[in-house]
Amino acid sequence: MTGRPTSTPTVGIMGVGYMGIASALAFSHRGRRVFAYDVNPRVRASLRSGRSPYREEGLQELLQSEGRRGRFVVVDTVGELAESARCIFLCLPTPAGRGGRIHLAPLRAGARELGRALREVRGYRLVVVKSTVVPGTTESLVEPILRRASGKGPESLGVASNPEFLSEGRMVQDALYPERIVVGANDGRCFRMLAAVYRGFPAATRELSPSEAELVKYASNTFLALKVSFANEISRWTEALGGNVDDVVGALGADRRIGPSFLKAGPGFGGSCFEKDLRAFVGRAAQLGIRARAAEATLAINREQTDHVSDLISRTAGPLRGKSVAVLGVAFKAGTDDVRESRAFPIVEGLVHAGARVRVHDPAALANFRREWERRSGTTARSVKFSRSVVDCLRGADLAVLQAEWPEYLDWPARWSEAMRTPLVVDLRRALSPSAREGTGLRVVSLGVGRDGRRATLTPPKAATPRRP
Repeated sequence: MTGRPTSTPTVGIMGVGYMGIASALAFSHRGRRVFAYDVNPRVRASLRSGRSPYREEGLQELLQSEGRRGRFVVVDTVGELAESARCIFLCLPTPAGRGGRIHLAPLRAGARELGRALREVRGYRLVVVKSTVVPGTTESLVEPILRRASGKGPESLGVASNPEFLSEGRMVQDALYPERIVVGANDGRCFRMLAAVYRGFPAATRELSPSEAELVKYASNTFLALKVSFANEISRWTEALGGNVDDVVGALGADRRIGPSFLKAGPGFGGSCFEKDLRAFVGRAAQLGIRARAAEATLAINREQTDHVSDLISRTAGPLRGKSVAVLGVAFKAGTDDVRESRAFPIVEGLVHAGARVRVHDPAALANFRREWERRSGTTARSVKFSRSVVDCLRGADLAVLQAEWPEYLDWPARWSEAMRTPLVVDLRRALSPSAREGTGLRVVSLGVGRDGRRATLTPPKAATPRRP
């Protein structure tokens, strides 16, 4: 980064959600002293006792080890955070709002509260927006709020953007070993302090303006979502042609210009980022007089893929009214307890509306799904049963739908098939290998794989003129 790095500053994290805790522990693991604050006292109490509120691979172990080292400290007030940390990251939620816009009230309130706390603090502080915000937000919204609330100018308060690029299910690894660090600032002092904060992280740093850094985040998520949706669109081709989508996209991704990552067909993307971010990207583009056609098309393909999944289930099972259907995996993907924008919601809703009796299971996300389902569904909440074991979920089922490829589901024992009325699975992830289900009597229909030798009707080539012997 620009200039000579300063001494290693203390780090503050305001907002300890999925992204906040992963970022905090990554800084701590790299030797920084980290102070963390969350508005929820239950989250603070859980972290202080060494219990992670979130399911992420390696998170619990890292939390406990950093707590023992004394480098990760939970504080109870924003004032303590402002006094203790020289570089404070805003990791506050920016959920979906109306009309595709992001809801900025948590970020506004947090910036205002932090600014007031900084008013009484001596010495230079750097506030860094790590929350996902549309381009222009740091300079046009967050910085003015901070300056008004703190009464501080650029000589004593810096403001920068530093978007995160974490993938749920592997957030710890992504935070510890980032592929790139993107920093947006308007003066050298901000860049130098962030250079010191990130010293030792094995990644190249890109220095941009705040708006450019924010744009990188949205452009990245749009491109990744586009790759997912393209693979999903290709999966409909391979079903029609009798092929296998994994074979096709495997060959496609072997081209280094394209690459294999995110070319994995499934029921459609979910999670806290893609849907929300693409809608916000489209909305912000409209404000600037731009048409974000790639993002618009990606959202449309994702909606169509969910409809396609419903059709695939109906074609496989026949009329669903009165049938018992088990849905395995309700997190938006395996490896996390996050159910935000999970495709399990529209899948289950479609099954219920078709008259099916639905049971669901998930090894980590069942409680989160149940809470959100009851909030959404009202009087129809009772139409779904929540099973604590796979066998209970499958007992008497006419069909199972594999929605998330948890390892617990992939070694399919014969007793699971025996528990079902009809041992039939629609595998939306192509996760059940032939060897794993051998001898179980299970029939599997996979998304993106042509079934029963069905192929599109093609015009056959003209027969070649036979050669004379």
